[in-house]
Amino acid sequence: MLRQDAGWSNPKVLTIFALIFLCGIAVGSFFTRSFLHHRMPAVTNSITIEAARSYGLEHLRATLNLTPEQEATITRVLDDYGKYYQNIEDEREDVAEHGCRRILDVLTPEQRKQFNARFGHPASPQPALATH
Repeated sequence: MLRQDAGWSNPKVLTIFALIFLCGIAVGSFFTRSFLHHRMPAVTNSITIEAARSYGLEHLRATLNLTPEQEATITRVLDDYGKYYQNIEDEREDVAEHGCRRILDVLTPEQRKQFNARFGHPASPQPALATH
């Protein structure tokens, strides 16, 4: 006779498959953390420069005992980074404003009020209605 409980709905079978799956996740995570992370280059340049910028030139000078030439170079690099970052931030704000205008153009006056109230967008002039 064949056993009726030998199928996929058997709790023992499901438990074994779940355990195998969990063990696979654990082993994969272990090897990824142990081997791959040590062999992959770290992406920390932007984090490092931002940390140095916020740390301040005075602290860098004192901590690293910088020469005047090093200090001048680091000052230029941090200034360039600051200008570049500000340009990106300005562009991001322009893109966001453009997107907001496009959304407001398709909303009714009542929807605009709700949108502005919910997202803190300043009250904007009514978009020009197209006449046909």
